[in-house]
Amino acid sequence: MANVLLSHGPWRPWRFRAADYRALAATAAELPPLTGTPVASPWDPALAQAMGELEVRVEEEVALADLLADVG
Repeated sequence: MANVLLSHGPWRPWRFRAADYRALAATAAELPPLTGTPVASPWDPALAQAMGELEVRVEEEVALADLLADVG
């Protein structure tokens, strides 16, 4: 989804980097497994690698408190 956005115009990832993914994956309990193969993430090549290593799906709801703190 992010690659599609990137192909339509400039954007900056917001809490969508490898470090963010790793931090949420480490703190959230019982995350569902990642399905499919991680695709390249040009804004942070380490993100696809981290997803391939940890193999868990981190959805927006897991990051909600952090996202709200950013705007609050």
